[in-house]
Amino acid sequence: MAEPVVDAQYLKEIEKARRDLRALISNRNCAPIMLRLAWHDAGTYNAETKTGGATGSIRNEHELSHGANSGLKIAVNFCEEVKAKHPRITYADLYQLAGVVAVEVTGGPTVGFVPGRKDSLESPEEGRLPDAKQGAPHLKDIFYRMGLSDKDIVALSGAHTLGRAHPERSGFDGPWTKEPLKFDNSYFVELLKGESEGLLKLPTDKALLDDPAFRPYVELYAKDEDAFFTDYAASQKKLSELGFTPPSSSVKEAEKTSVVVAQSAVGVAVAAAVVILGYLYEKGCIPVPMTALWSAKARQLYQQEIEKARQDLRALIYSKNCAPIMLRLAWHDAGTYDAKTKTGGPNGSIRNEEELKHSANNGLKIAVDLCEEVKAKHPKITYADLYQLAGVVAVEVTGGPPIDFIPGRKDSKQSPPEGRLPDAKLGASHLRDTFHRMGLDDQDIVALSGGHTLGRAHQERSGFDGPWTKEPAKFDNSYFVELLKGKSQGLLKLPTDKALVEDPEFHHYVELYANDKDAFFRDYAVSHKKLSELGFSPPSSGQKVGLALSIAAVLVLAFVWDQLTDISPDPYLLWKQYNN
Repeated sequence: MAEPVVDAQYLKEIEKARRDLRALISNRNCAPIMLRLAWHDAGTYNAETKTGGATGSIRNEHELSHGANSGLKIAVNFCEEVKAKHPRITYADLYQLAGVVAVEVTGGPTVGFVPGRKDSLESPEEGRLPDAKQGAPHLKDIFYRMGLSDKDIVALSGAHTLGRAHPERSGFDGPWTKEPLKFDNSYFVELLKGESEGLLKLPTDKALLDDPAFRPYVELYAKDEDAFFTDYAASQKKLSELGFTPPSSSVKEAEKTSVVVAQSAVGVAVAAAVVILGYLYEKGCIPVPMTALWSAKARQLYQQEIEKARQDLRALIYSKNCAPIMLRLAWHDAGTYDAKTKTGGPNGSIRNEEELKHSANNGLKIAVDLCEEVKAKHPKITYADLYQLAGVVAVEVTGGPPIDFIPGRKDSKQSPPEGRLPDAKLGASHLRDTFHRMGLDDQDIVALSGGHTLGRAHQERSGFDGPWTKEPAKFDNSYFVELLKGKSQGLLKLPTDKALVEDPEFHHYVELYANDKDAFFRDYAVSHKKLSELGFSPPSSGQKVGLALSIAAVLVLAFVWDQLTDISPDPYLLWKQYNN
C-alpha cells in the first residue's frame, strides 16, 4: 500500500481524529483496550527481517484470530467509527494515535506522535507477542527482537496500571492496580509490595522483580513517577514507530524537539546568569533587579505544577466519569462576575459553604470534593486556577476543542450574593441580562450553551431531568442539532434552550453551529476562555515574559562572559566573590 502524504491537511485530520478518539475513549470507557490494540499492532516487529510492526495489519481477520489478540476485535470496531469520519488517515496511524490518546486521557504522559505510517495487509506469523506465562528470558527475546532495551521492557510493562486481564481472553483474571482506569506508577508500587488480595501478578510481572537488570527500574519507577512518565513516553514512542521511519519533513515534531532543547539550554544559562546579573545589579551596572528573574523562575515552577495537575485531572475525570459536573463547577465559579462592580468571577469562592448552598449550585459539593484529591497533591495551585483547569480538561477529555489556559488567579473567601447565575426557567432577556452583566455577548451566550452537549439535568438539583443529547459524555455540536429538530423523546429542552431558537439574534448562531462543528469548536474555545478569565488579568504576556527574560539573561550572560577578563582573570573567582 502507498505511503500517506503527510501534508497540512493530513495533520489537521490527525488533530480532529485525536479529538474524536478522546470522545470515544471517554464515552465508551475503553482506554485499556485501545492501548492494547496499539501495542499488539506494533509489537510484532522483527528488527532483523524488517517485518511486522505498526502497519495496521492487526485488523486482518487472520491476525485478529491469533491467541494473544483475543478480544481486540472490540477495539478495531471502535476505531472504525473514527476511521469513517477520517478515511484519509491510515489504520496504522489511527491505531497508534488511539494508544497515545488512551494514555493521555487517563492521566499519563504526553507521548510524541509523528504521523505517516503505511498500511499493510500482510500479517506476521503468530507467536511474536509476549506470553504472560513466561519469564525474563522470554521477555528479553521478544523485546530485543523488536530492537528495544531492558529499560523499555520495564517502562512499557508499567502500562499494566491500566485495565485488567479477562479469563476468556488470556486465562488470567483481575486488575494489576486498585485504580485500573488511572495511568500512574502504582503498577510498580504494587509489584514491590508482593502478593495483594484481588490484584494480579503474572509470571512476566514477577520476572521484573527477579531479574537483576529489570529490578532497578522497578524500584526507580515505584519511587519516582516523573521518571516513569519520562521513560514510558520515550518507550511508547519507540514502540509506535517500529518499522516506520518518520518523514524528515515532519516539521511539527522537529519544532517541538527544538523548543525542548532550547528551553533546557536556556534553563542552564539562566541559572548562571542569575548569579552574574545579581552581582552586576548590585554594582549598578545593569537596571534589572534579581526579583525579575526569580519571579520568572517562580512562574515556570508554577506552570510545571499546573501541567502535573492537568494530568491528574485527566485521570480523575476519566476514572470517575465526572466531566459534566467538573465543567459545571468551572462555569458556576466564574459566572458570578459583575463587570461593573468587579466582584465575583473565577476566584474559587464556590468552595465556601455559603455559596455552595445557593440553589443554582445544588450537587456541586461532589465536584468540589473531587478537586480536593488534586489539590492535596498540588497545594500551591490556587482553587481558582484548579476549578478553571478542571473545566478546560473536562472539555478536552470528552473530545472538545483545546482551550488556552493561563494560570495566576487569586483565591477569595468572599462569596457573591445569590442570583447571579442563569435561571433555566427564564428566556432570552434573562440570558442577556445575566451574560451581559459579566461582559459577554450574544455569541458567547450561544457558544457556551453548547456545553450542554455534556451531561444531564437532575431532578433533585434543578427540577428538570434528562440529557440534552443522545451521547451526553461526548463533547460535540449535537446540542444544536437537537435544538433545531424540535422535541425529541427522552431529550431535554429547557426554556433557556428554546430561547436560543426563538430569538433571531441567537438563532443565527444555533444554525451555524449545528451545520459547522469546527465553527462551534472555534467559538466555544474563545468564549470559554473569556468566561474563565472574568475579573482576572493574566500576567502580562504570561509565559512569554518568562521566556523573554530568560533570553535576555542569556544574551547578557554572553556579553558578560566576553568581558569578564577585564574584571577578573578567572570567572569562577567572580562567582565565588558574589556567593561569599
